[in-house]
Amino acid sequence: MKFNFKKYQHDMDVYSTPDEAKSKSVSLGLGGAIHIYDLDGQAYYIPGESHEAYLASKMPEDAMEPEEDDEAEDATEDRMIEAIRAVIAEIMGKSQTIEELSGKILKFDEEQRMVYGWASVVTEKGEAVVDRQGDVIKPDVMLKAVNQFMEYVRVGKEMHDGKQVGVVVHSWPVTDDICKAVGIQSDREGWIVAFKVYDEEVWAKVKSGQLGAFSIGGRAVKEAYNG
Repeated sequence: MKFNFKKYQHDMDVYSTPDEAKSKSVSLGLGGAIHIYDLDGQAYYIPGESHEAYLASKMPEDAMEPEEDDEAEDATEDRMIEAIRAVIAEIMGKSQTIEELSGKILKFDEEQRMVYGWASVVTEKGEAVVDRQGDVIKPDVMLKAVNQFMEYVRVGKEMHDGKQVGVVVHSWPVTDDICKAVGIQSDREGWIVAFKVYDEEVWAKVKSGQLGAFSIGGRAVKEAYNG
Protein backbone atom coordinates (compact mmCIF):
# COMPACT_ATOMS: atom_id res chain seq x y z
CA MET A 1 0.00 0.00 0.00
CA LYS A 2 1.22 3.48 -0.89
CA PHE A 3 0.03 6.93 0.13
CA ASN A 4 -1.89 9.09 -2.33
CA PHE A 5 -0.74 12.65 -1.67
CA LYS A 6 -3.35 14.07 -4.07
CA LYS A 7 -6.15 12.92 -1.73
CA TYR A 8 -4.69 14.23 1.50
CA GLN A 9 -2.48 17.20 2.30
CA HIS A 10 -0.61 17.30 5.62
CA ASP A 11 2.10 19.19 7.49
CA MET A 12 5.27 17.21 8.04
CA ASP A 13 6.54 17.08 11.63
CA VAL A 14 10.28 17.51 11.16
CA TYR A 15 12.40 18.52 14.16
CA SER A 16 16.00 19.47 14.74
CA THR A 17 16.18 17.70 18.12
CA PRO A 18 15.20 14.11 19.00
CA ASP A 19 13.24 15.13 22.11
CA GLU A 20 10.78 17.21 20.05
CA ALA A 21 10.24 14.32 17.65
CA LYS A 22 9.74 11.85 20.53
CA SER A 23 7.15 14.11 22.14
CA LYS A 24 5.22 14.36 18.87
CA SER A 25 5.56 10.60 18.37
CA VAL A 26 3.88 9.97 21.71
CA SER A 27 1.04 12.38 20.89
CA LEU A 28 0.48 10.59 17.56
CA GLY A 29 0.25 7.23 19.30
CA LEU A 30 3.59 6.01 17.93
CA GLY A 31 5.04 5.18 21.34
CA GLY A 32 7.92 7.65 21.17
CA ALA A 33 9.56 5.95 18.17
CA ILE A 34 11.45 8.28 15.84
CA HIS A 35 13.59 8.01 12.72
CA ILE A 36 16.28 10.22 11.21
CA TYR A 37 16.16 11.91 7.83
CA ASP A 38 19.54 12.99 6.50
CA LEU A 39 19.65 15.95 4.13
CA ASP A 40 23.05 17.04 2.83
CA GLY A 41 24.81 15.77 5.94
CA GLN A 42 22.38 17.36 8.41
CA ALA A 43 20.20 15.08 10.55
CA TYR A 44 16.53 15.83 11.21
CA TYR A 45 14.15 13.84 13.42
CA ILE A 46 10.68 12.63 12.43
CA PRO A 47 8.08 10.78 14.56
CA GLY A 48 7.57 7.08 13.85
CA GLU A 49 9.98 4.25 13.13
CA SER A 50 9.69 5.06 9.39
CA HIS A 51 8.18 7.61 6.98
CA GLU A 52 5.34 5.19 6.28
CA ALA A 53 4.54 4.69 9.97
CA TYR A 54 4.50 8.45 10.53
CA LEU A 55 2.27 9.16 7.53
CA ALA A 56 -0.12 6.34 8.44
CA SER A 57 -0.63 7.93 11.86
CA LYS A 58 -1.72 11.22 10.28
CA MET A 59 -3.70 10.07 7.25
CA PRO A 60 -7.25 8.72 7.17
CA GLU A 61 -7.84 5.31 5.61
CA ASP A 62 -9.27 6.77 2.40
CA ALA A 63 -5.97 8.53 1.80
CA MET A 64 -4.40 5.14 1.07
CA GLU A 65 -4.74 3.24 -2.16
CA PRO A 66 -2.71 0.62 -4.03
CA GLU A 67 0.13 1.75 -6.27
CA GLU A 68 0.86 -0.96 -8.80
CA ASP A 69 4.01 0.00 -10.64
CA ASP A 70 7.53 1.19 -9.86
CA GLU A 71 6.98 4.55 -11.55
CA ALA A 72 4.07 5.37 -9.24
CA GLU A 73 6.13 4.25 -6.24
CA ASP A 74 9.03 6.52 -7.24
CA ALA A 75 6.65 9.45 -7.73
CA THR A 76 5.21 8.91 -4.25
CA GLU A 77 8.68 8.82 -2.70
CA ASP A 78 9.60 12.03 -4.56
CA ARG A 79 6.52 13.79 -3.17
CA MET A 80 7.38 12.60 0.33
CA ILE A 81 10.94 13.94 0.05
CA GLU A 82 9.69 17.20 -1.45
CA ALA A 83 7.35 17.70 1.52
CA ILE A 84 10.14 17.00 4.00
CA ARG A 85 12.52 19.37 2.21
CA ALA A 86 9.93 22.15 2.35
CA VAL A 87 9.58 21.85 6.11
CA ILE A 88 13.33 21.52 6.60
CA ALA A 89 13.79 24.73 4.61
CA GLU A 90 11.45 26.44 7.06
CA ILE A 91 13.39 25.04 10.02
CA MET A 92 16.67 26.21 8.52
CA GLY A 93 15.21 29.65 8.05
CA LYS A 94 14.30 29.82 11.74
CA SER A 95 17.71 28.57 12.84
CA GLN A 96 19.72 30.60 10.38
CA THR A 97 21.45 32.55 13.15
CA ILE A 98 22.87 29.34 14.64
CA GLU A 99 23.99 28.00 11.27
CA GLU A 100 25.69 31.28 10.39
CA LEU A 101 27.47 31.50 13.73
CA SER A 102 28.58 27.92 14.34
CA GLY A 103 32.02 27.40 12.85
CA LYS A 104 31.99 30.51 10.69
CA ILE A 105 34.86 33.00 10.73
CA LEU A 106 33.14 36.20 11.87
CA LYS A 107 36.13 38.57 11.98
CA PHE A 108 39.67 38.60 10.66
CA ASP A 109 42.59 40.89 11.37
CA GLU A 110 44.80 41.12 8.31
CA GLU A 111 47.68 42.88 10.08
CA GLN A 112 48.03 40.17 12.73
CA ARG A 113 46.68 37.30 10.59
CA MET A 114 44.06 36.49 13.20
CA VAL A 115 40.59 35.03 12.64
CA TYR A 116 37.82 35.04 15.24
CA GLY A 117 34.54 33.20 15.65
CA TRP A 118 32.51 30.41 17.22
CA ALA A 119 34.36 27.15 16.65
CA SER A 120 31.25 25.40 17.96
CA VAL A 121 27.78 26.26 19.25
CA VAL A 122 26.33 23.48 21.42
CA THR A 123 23.16 25.09 22.81
CA GLU A 124 20.91 27.96 21.77
CA LYS A 125 18.47 29.41 24.34
CA GLY A 126 18.81 26.29 26.45
CA GLU A 127 18.13 23.88 23.58
CA ALA A 128 20.77 21.44 22.33
CA VAL A 129 22.08 22.17 18.85
CA VAL A 130 22.30 19.20 16.47
CA ASP A 131 25.37 19.55 14.23
CA ARG A 132 25.70 18.61 10.56
CA GLN A 133 26.70 15.07 11.48
CA GLY A 134 23.59 14.65 13.60
CA ASP A 135 25.56 14.83 16.84
CA VAL A 136 24.85 16.70 20.06
CA ILE A 137 27.71 17.87 22.33
CA LYS A 138 26.88 18.52 25.97
CA PRO A 139 28.39 21.72 27.41
CA ASP A 140 30.37 19.89 30.11
CA VAL A 141 31.84 17.50 27.54
CA MET A 142 32.70 20.43 25.27
CA LEU A 143 34.42 22.21 28.16
CA LYS A 144 36.63 19.22 29.01
CA ALA A 145 37.62 18.78 25.37
CA VAL A 146 38.43 22.49 24.97
CA ASN A 147 40.56 22.52 28.13
CA GLN A 148 42.54 19.47 27.04
CA PHE A 149 43.04 20.87 23.54
CA MET A 150 44.34 24.17 24.85
CA GLU A 151 46.58 22.53 27.43
CA TYR A 152 48.20 19.93 25.20
CA VAL A 153 47.62 20.77 21.52
CA ARG A 154 46.50 24.22 20.23
CA VAL A 155 47.67 23.19 16.74
CA GLY A 156 45.70 24.05 13.62
CA LYS A 157 45.98 22.30 10.25
CA GLU A 158 44.34 22.88 6.89
CA MET A 159 41.32 20.56 6.65
CA HIS A 160 42.71 18.45 9.55
CA ASP A 161 45.62 17.24 7.45
CA GLY A 162 49.29 17.91 6.78
CA LYS A 163 51.58 20.31 8.57
CA GLN A 164 50.69 22.90 11.19
CA VAL A 165 49.49 26.12 9.56
CA GLY A 166 48.55 28.09 12.67
CA VAL A 167 47.71 28.06 16.34
CA VAL A 168 44.79 28.90 18.63
CA VAL A 169 45.90 32.05 20.46
CA HIS A 170 42.71 32.85 22.36
CA SER A 171 40.09 30.42 23.58
CA TRP A 172 36.87 31.13 25.47
CA PRO A 173 34.56 28.25 26.41
CA VAL A 174 31.11 29.76 26.87
CA THR A 175 28.93 27.85 29.33
CA ASP A 176 26.11 29.04 31.57
CA ASP A 177 28.26 28.52 34.69
CA ILE A 178 31.23 30.46 33.31
CA CYS A 179 29.06 33.30 32.04
CA LYS A 180 27.32 33.67 35.40
CA ALA A 181 30.65 33.62 37.23
CA VAL A 182 32.14 36.45 35.17
CA GLY A 183 28.95 38.47 34.70
CA ILE A 184 28.36 37.81 30.99
CA GLN A 185 24.96 37.07 29.46
CA SER A 186 24.76 34.71 26.49
CA ASP A 187 21.83 32.90 24.87
CA ARG A 188 24.17 30.24 23.54
CA GLU A 189 26.88 27.94 24.82
CA GLY A 190 29.92 26.90 22.82
CA TRP A 191 33.51 27.72 22.07
CA ILE A 192 34.87 31.07 20.84
CA VAL A 193 38.38 31.06 19.39
CA ALA A 194 40.97 33.34 17.85
CA PHE A 195 43.28 31.53 15.45
CA LYS A 196 46.58 32.89 14.12
CA VAL A 197 47.51 31.75 10.61
CA TYR A 198 51.21 31.29 9.85
CA ASP A 199 51.04 29.76 6.39
CA GLU A 200 51.00 32.18 3.41
CA GLU A 201 48.85 30.00 1.14
CA VAL A 202 46.32 29.27 3.87
CA TRP A 203 46.05 32.96 4.75
CA ALA A 204 45.38 33.76 1.09
CA LYS A 205 42.54 31.22 1.13
CA VAL A 206 41.13 32.80 4.29
CA LYS A 207 41.12 36.28 2.72
CA SER A 208 39.52 35.02 -0.49
CA GLY A 209 36.80 33.23 1.44
CA GLN A 210 37.85 29.79 0.22
CA LEU A 211 38.49 28.89 3.87
CA GLY A 212 35.68 30.58 5.75
CA ALA A 213 35.05 28.42 8.78
CA PHE A 214 36.55 26.58 11.72
CA SER A 215 36.23 22.82 11.87
CA ILE A 216 36.75 20.79 15.02
CA GLY A 217 38.58 17.50 14.64
CA GLY A 218 38.72 14.81 17.29
CA ARG A 219 37.59 11.44 18.53
CA ALA A 220 34.60 10.68 20.71
CA VAL A 221 32.56 7.81 22.07
CA LYS A 222 28.95 8.24 20.96
CA GLU A 223 26.14 7.79 23.47
CA ALA A 224 22.38 7.98 23.18
CA TYR A 225 21.09 11.52 23.67
CA ASN A 226 18.54 11.83 26.48
CA GLY A 227 18.08 15.59 26.49
